[in-house]
Amino acid sequence: MKTLIISDTHLSHVFDEKKYLFLKDLFASVNQIILNGDFWDGHLISFDRFVTSPWNKLFPILKNKKAIYLYGNHDRKKFSDNRTSLFSVEQKENYLLVVGQQKYHIEHGHILQNSVDVKYNLPKKTWSHITKAGQRLEHILSFIGRPHNIILKRENLKMKKKLQVMKFPHWYICGHTHFAELDKTNKFVNSGLVQFGEASYLIVDTSGISLKTDRY
Repeated sequence: MKTLIISDTHLSHVFDEKKYLFLKDLFASVNQIILNGDFWDGHLISFDRFVTSPWNKLFPILKNKKAIYLYGNHDRKKFSDNRTSLFSVEQKENYLLVVGQQKYHIEHGHILQNSVDVKYNLPKKTWSHITKAGQRLEHILSFIGRPHNIILKRENLKMKKKLQVMKFPHWYICGHTHFAELDKTNKFVNSGLVQFGEASYLIVDTSGISLKTDRY
């Protein structure tokens, strides 16, 4: 049984054929799928437009794999409706995956990290402008490499410190910060993102959890 945990695909009004084909093949290659937040981007596209967009060609595959959909900060529950059932069989804020003796607590991470777009209730148009600007900046910074990664890694570190204070008992699996990391010592894993031609995601099976990276 091979379970895919993927987050931060941020599917929007822009349909990327290469990204679609990558996700289609990836989804088809596993037995179970957990969409761990920011599957689509509610700051850039309405849910009605999303479910009728070309991205919906992924829906039958996801439904066939009995995908579990966890809400993120860009695709919060209030942004959608019961049509989430078109691409998932369960919709939750978090999910406990048990494989053998291992327990993996899975959630997007925006609540633990106090995401600013959840904290501040600004107009949707404002968040749309902020999101577009943020994506352009992140795309540019992704080419720089190390300085950008240090900033994002610090965000993961903040999350790990909170979990240590909480004495969290299980593996903690998240996304949100866009920095892919597998920290076995602290049982902390961030799946990263699928954007800008780069992809990172997690595979869980009886041998444990692994972080995969790819390009599309």
